[in-house]
Amino acid sequence: MNHRYWTTFVVAACITMLAGPLAWADPLPGTRPLEIEGDLAEQMVSGIDRFLLRETAESIGKRPRHWKRDGSSAEKYDSSVAPNRAHLAKIIGAIDPREKITAIEFVATTAQPALVGRGENFEAFAVRWPVVRGVHSEGLLLAPKNGRAVADVVALPDADQTPEQLAGLVPGIAPESQFARRLAESGCRVIIPTLIDRADTYSAIGPRTTNQPH
Repeated sequence: MNHRYWTTFVVAACITMLAGPLAWADPLPGTRPLEIEGDLAEQMVSGIDRFLLRETAESIGKRPRHWKRDGSSAEKYDSSVAPNRAHLAKIIGAIDPREKITAIEFVATTAQPALVGRGENFEAFAVRWPVVRGVHSEGLLLAPKNGRAVADVVALPDADQTPEQLAGLVPGIAPESQFARRLAESGCRVIIPTLIDRADTYSAIGPRTTNQPH
């Protein structure tokens, strides 16, 4: 027998002989063998779900200790919740100073005007505005045709809805749920921001793709 193969055989035999006793050895102090049966991944997810639902239910009674709302006026309310807003901004990483907005920019090119559609009593324009340094938000501005707005409203769509759908310019949302369009028809000036959707179309690292949402 070739010397190299003989050496490999001896090593493999030794490992096999040692693995047997180790597999049946007593567990380490303070531990015990895993005896759970069934789909462990499914059980883990179910356990996480139970934990989060329990913690969410228990958090309701704990909220007053963290919130000191003063509803006597709009100014006092904003001041009373300012620490909570600052804490939320910190934990989600939204700590960059906001850009001051003096005007909203109409988005137009030589091929596409800013006016993208019309509805009853309003016109829809493609717009954008600065948010933080180097970052702009974009969306639609629904402006009354007569130029006089009874109120200014920010209409937030669902993450999987487009501003055009919420304005009733394209299909995708039932007419009774197009609240931005209904507000605009009532004389309001409405801004509809474009939100990042939950799809994973562009979630790729090199040749690999993931299911991480946008």
